[in-house]
Amino acid sequence: MLSLRRVTSVAGVLAVLWLPSIATAEPPNRAAVEAWLASTPAQLPAAGSVLRQADVASLRALLAPGYLDDANYPETIFTIEASGDYPPPPIFQAATAANAGKTTLLPAGGVANYTAGQPFDTAQFDDVSPTDAGLMAAWNHVYRWQYYGYRVKALDMVNVQPTAGDKPGQRAGGMEGGGTAERALVQFFHRVYLSHLAMLPTHDYRVNASDSQHRYFKDYISFLEPFDVAGTTFVVERALDANEEDQVNTYLPSQRRVRRVSAKERADNFMGSNYTLDDFEGFSGRVMDYQWTYRGQKQVLHVSNSQEKTLRFGGPHSNIAIDRWQVRNCFVVELTPHWKGHPMATKYLLIDEQTWAPAVALIIDRKDQLWRVLMTHYQRPIPDASTPARALETSLGGWRGSVSLDLGNNSTTIARATTPSEFPTMSDREIERTFSLSRLTEGR
Repeated sequence: MLSLRRVTSVAGVLAVLWLPSIATAEPPNRAAVEAWLASTPAQLPAAGSVLRQADVASLRALLAPGYLDDANYPETIFTIEASGDYPPPPIFQAATAANAGKTTLLPAGGVANYTAGQPFDTAQFDDVSPTDAGLMAAWNHVYRWQYYGYRVKALDMVNVQPTAGDKPGQRAGGMEGGGTAERALVQFFHRVYLSHLAMLPTHDYRVNASDSQHRYFKDYISFLEPFDVAGTTFVVERALDANEEDQVNTYLPSQRRVRRVSAKERADNFMGSNYTLDDFEGFSGRVMDYQWTYRGQKQVLHVSNSQEKTLRFGGPHSNIAIDRWQVRNCFVVELTPHWKGHPMATKYLLIDEQTWAPAVALIIDRKDQLWRVLMTHYQRPIPDASTPARALETSLGGWRGSVSLDLGNNSTTIARATTPSEFPTMSDREIERTFSLSRLTEGR
């Protein structure tokens, strides 16, 4: 197992730096990113086609700048499939219909009168200000169909540095291209939603567990390997009150104590990766921490239904999925952090119009240059209608991995599930047990 040096503070855990990277060419600037967002492909790739290096130029309007450059390599292969139809299950559609038109935006950007289902009709986007439309898109993303939430019992997080001539160096799982894996971490992840649950209309759309009247979801993140960080655990609690800060508790084995992580630490690199706590799945932060602006629509290539048991990556930095891709229609929103000390100036978030899951995120730094490109990868399960619970557990696509390409230091972080992505039905007792803060120090 690749090693990570010992970290003895929360700030160190969040922001431990990778080794220096090889210098790269000047990244695209904001104007180039804006031009890409406004571009449209001359022709969409046909379903069933297999594209090679000679075809990469035709994908310029469909693949993010910076990322497109890494996709241009001799072994390039993009297998194109038809765009899938992924509606939410009838129970979510029923909740949307039952509550249509009730949810409103508050002046500060929060929502009022939201119960369950999709809060806002997209037909409203062109009838309101770009700010209001951006907020509507944000809340539709936050309240998308997620059942009880998902669990991945083991996922790798690998930092990849470039190598001379893009030759393969030390490889970690999933790496089939160039680059060398400097460090690899293995973690457990589980998110559970407590409120606004479309499948619980007779229970006031919430579970009967403590905090369900105050918390929207809870995350449990625990690192399993390597030895130096094994046992490092985070519990993130998101409030129903949009103005309330997240409660983030962490246990550091080296200190044998639990403490909270500040809001500023959320903007640090998480465990030395190219992700922050707000970057999981493209965006996992608080809506109220940002100014939102709706920018329109954009088509992109995306791995929405991976054919692989575990993701495989090629390219000079092993960050291009060797998989089947499809064209997805996305809403584009621009996020500007309210905190002036944030290292990010802007994030352009491209959200799938049907699933409301992020497909691509482009992050602009304080120098107005493209800093990071985040790509998500999903997989649809085989529908199982054997029981009502199984039908819902298999009604949505699961996260299978993400890549974060840092153009500033020429590195990539690959996050890749190595066990199934599950949407388990959770009992109230299971929820209490999983997210009890006492579990942080249990048995240690």
